[in-house]
Amino acid sequence: MKTKTLILALVLVFSTASFAQFKLPKNLLGGGGDDDKQEQSSGDITQIQAELLNDVADALSEVTEAQALIADAQGNAEKAAQLRNTSETLKGGANRDEAIQGAVQTVKETAEEQKAVFSASESMSAESKGLYAKALLPYVKSVAKTAKLKDPVQDFLKEAQNEIKSIKNPMQIRKMQKSLSTGIFVGRNVPVLIGSLVKSSTDLLSFAKSNDLDTSEAKSMEL
Repeated sequence: MKTKTLILALVLVFSTASFAQFKLPKNLLGGGGDDDKQEQSSGDITQIQAELLNDVADALSEVTEAQALIADAQGNAEKAAQLRNTSETLKGGANRDEAIQGAVQTVKETAEEQKAVFSASESMSAESKGLYAKALLPYVKSVAKTAKLKDPVQDFLKEAQNEIKSIKNPMQIRKMQKSLSTGIFVGRNVPVLIGSLVKSSTDLLSFAKSNDLDTSEAKSMEL
């Protein structure tokens, strides 16, 4: 009896060792494989998006703050208050994705409105001249900062589109499109916005110079 028990125990030991030596592949029942790779890849691109949106929000916050100074110089207190509120929202982080998309539109519309005043080339009053002098450098500096994001946002757009194309599961495609929607929006719209901002900056510099403001430091900024 003892001999049979000993033999049975030895058989179990060797069977367990053999099973451990020849493990089943992880993806035999669907674990690992492409799904794991997609999860890792999506994690990478969502992190890239988060960092990019931080940079975009930071740059747009500075632009709207500078546009508020120009609105003050143009006697538009209501617009100035709106722009400062937008700037604070971008800094705060609450509903940031919505804030970024709204800010892109607000900044673009404001740039066009303010550029129309620059292009009119009217003489500044003494009060507005002082306010324009205060706004000049911050505006050009913030535009230069935003312009540096042109390549990163375009590169992200390409990466996001490639990431979505690589997914085969329709439900995962929709999920990824939703999670990357703000980054894709930024990639499509910020380059156009940068063009408007650069043009408005050059018009502002011309307007300031025609009114005898010192533009030397602002002109040194690379747009």
